[in-house]
Amino acid sequence: MIEFRNNFSWSFSRHRKFNTCKRQYYYHYYGSWGGWEETADEETRKLFQLKNMTTLPMLAGSLVHDMISAILEGLKNRHEITVRSAEREVIKLFKQAWRQSKNGEWKASPKRKANLFEHYYEESLPEEQLLEIKDTMVESVQGFYLSDAFVFIKTLSPTEWLTKEKLDAFDFDGTKVWVKLDFVARHGGLVYLYDWKTGRQVSEDETQLSVYALYAFSRWGTGVDNLRLLDIYVRKQLPVSVRLNKALVGKAEKVMKESMREMKELLEDVSENRASIDKFPMVEETKVCPRCFFKEICYPEEWREL
Repeated sequence: MIEFRNNFSWSFSRHRKFNTCKRQYYYHYYGSWGGWEETADEETRKLFQLKNMTTLPMLAGSLVHDMISAILEGLKNRHEITVRSAEREVIKLFKQAWRQSKNGEWKASPKRKANLFEHYYEESLPEEQLLEIKDTMVESVQGFYLSDAFVFIKTLSPTEWLTKEKLDAFDFDGTKVWVKLDFVARHGGLVYLYDWKTGRQVSEDETQLSVYALYAFSRWGTGVDNLRLLDIYVRKQLPVSVRLNKALVGKAEKVMKESMREMKELLEDVSENRASIDKFPMVEETKVCPRCFFKEICYPEEWREL
């Protein structure tokens, strides 16, 4: 039997959780560890279930990413997926996830079956909200087909593709850093790195792409001058190109180093990646708590009033 070790690593999503709430971070990366085991205690199993929860916007974004990956796979294999087929498929998958969540199928398989935050925490779901989620998915799929990025990708040979929706890692300052790149290709001496976005543009997006650039340097030996970084906000067909330079690379490296240092400072034992809940306090301002997956753990009696 394979024994999994909870080794310390870093990712941009981990960095965001740490900065949002230290207690949420602890539950996600430490308290829930081993919750998949049959021998896990009740609290650990509960934290593992909550960690694997999703929200309606997160589910929509994930399904759009999966659909874009399938569209590109069809392109690679000369099996075209039409716009209408893609729209129908993403709606079908959404309905399937909705049923899984509504029927509680996730209780037996938290990682493979959808558990919607909105269902779990008994939120009312107005028809307008569900229609907005449907519109987001459909318009994002349509936007991808109409995007300059897809037009460009169709001109490439599959031999120029470097990676698609692959989880990978690289070493930075002795720490494993995880990345998942949506699409990367090499063409005409340049490397094009794309990140599909279904939400709104935020300031952190630029830093996230710069972290991906560090991976590209390590994985493919690219340099600042021959790497093109693009966030594609597919719903609005909005491409945002990041002009990579040494200053941005330095900023990303600084963010990573400081983030890793702060995370490790809270550990009981860095070499063993052992953490104690007492060193990871709850936030004093509860404005982030209403949308937190773990709110019933922190506020077992009051979470409905948050």
